[in-house]
Amino acid sequence: MERGLTRSWDMHPLTVFLLPACLSSVWLMEWKALDEYVNLPDSHYEYNLLSKKRENLLFLEATFHTIKMSSQKWLDESEVDKPIWRHELTIVVPRHGVTNNESCLLIITPAKNDGSASSNLSSKDHLIYLADRSRSMVAVLRQVPFQPLTFHKHPLGRKKIKGLDIFAYSWWRFMNDPDAPPHWLVQFPMVKVLLTFMSSKDGYGSQRLRTLSQATVRAMDTITDYMMKTMKKNITRFILTGISMDGWITWLTAAVDTRVVAIIPIGMDFLNLTESFPHQYRAYCGWSYRLRAFYEMNITQELDHPRFSLLASHLDPLAYNERFTNVSKFIILASGDEVSMPDNSHYYFPYLEGEKHLHIIPNADYRFQGSSTLSKPIRVFYWRVKNNYPHPSVSWHRTMTNSTGIIYFNSSPEPNEIFSYHADTVGGTRQDFRMRTGAGNSFQNNNVKWTKTNVEHVKSRQYKKELEIPAEGWRGFFIQATFPGDGSGVKLVLTSEIHIIPDTFPCPNCNGCQGTLV
Repeated sequence: MERGLTRSWDMHPLTVFLLPACLSSVWLMEWKALDEYVNLPDSHYEYNLLSKKRENLLFLEATFHTIKMSSQKWLDESEVDKPIWRHELTIVVPRHGVTNNESCLLIITPAKNDGSASSNLSSKDHLIYLADRSRSMVAVLRQVPFQPLTFHKHPLGRKKIKGLDIFAYSWWRFMNDPDAPPHWLVQFPMVKVLLTFMSSKDGYGSQRLRTLSQATVRAMDTITDYMMKTMKKNITRFILTGISMDGWITWLTAAVDTRVVAIIPIGMDFLNLTESFPHQYRAYCGWSYRLRAFYEMNITQELDHPRFSLLASHLDPLAYNERFTNVSKFIILASGDEVSMPDNSHYYFPYLEGEKHLHIIPNADYRFQGSSTLSKPIRVFYWRVKNNYPHPSVSWHRTMTNSTGIIYFNSSPEPNEIFSYHADTVGGTRQDFRMRTGAGNSFQNNNVKWTKTNVEHVKSRQYKKELEIPAEGWRGFFIQATFPGDGSGVKLVLTSEIHIIPDTFPCPNCNGCQGTLV
């Protein structure tokens, strides 16, 4: 793993004394390329209030402050058609006031810059509901990444690409150009957008002092700056959430700014990237159709390339693991995700530093079936973090006998409810729990259904689920425990990891092989 850059200065003793107070978001350990990039000043930063409007949802009411912002210039006109990134930020303040002026839930979404609608997670009704029920400020940041974009040197000549296609192109460029700096990786500017939205103490969209400390204070500029100027509210604690690639960005943002006290990454859990990414090939004997962009750019064929390991050292959240000690993590996954594997957590969850929790949603795909599925877990976890409520302590142990698989689940306190979910693959060709599969341009439903069953109460605070190894294919199962919401109005649901039995794969690891889309 690349160690990055280690910073040292010869300082006056007074400077040494004052430095911790100035560097509220600087990690006084080692600096990596991501730290360097997000702290570079950018003269393109500016924002202005677009509108201020009251909105209603039945008997609930909130004020929507909508802000237009330019965050940075990424690359230049010789590389991309729109190098200046522009975004829309909406800050939602509930009518009945807030119970904590320091905390803000920030939802990240990749809505395109052509005016198209965002995801249901950031819909008006959902934002009103979250703000009112949490009695706090909720914000949604759109156009992350800024898209669609046309890269003039795209090897396949594609125009106006978005989402994972932008990810794949930036990865391809970095891996195939030995002179390409790390900021070519699109996650770098995506993180910088977040930092630009989270706090500023110097002026209403003004230029910042160009010292290292002031550059770091730019982290999460607009929300704190605007709320302090207009409502005298000092936002110092951020809880971030986002789906898929924006969920990935919550990890990296928390790694470079200490004001992120909690994250709720949803899906796309490619932590321990050099292990979890190739893992998919062993299970599918190919690559999920949702990774078409990476497949067509030959990235899946070059996972053993030295530049891929270098890429992982910049983008893999586990490369920043020591920085998550004080970050509470609530990882939401879908049992039928078509992008990530259901057991990717085996490659990172045991090693994560700090408080960590898992919430697997059964019978959900990578889109998580709309905001109703995600609203409750986001709301209850945010409520508990905002109010500094301790979370239940759960742990588990996965093991096997010659004929069965077992999960032992420990919980303190005892849960209100506890069950298990299990499902079998269709046949023995692939270890495939996705809700949909694909080949070419055709897609079909994968008949995998997760079924709820009881668990055995072994002793106080310990439970057990034991299932037989299937005669054909694979069986996956996990334990789900439910706890009180402590005033949030929603119950807290925590799960174990998914245990897949037997512990075998249909194909060997892919070393330089192209494979196919499935």
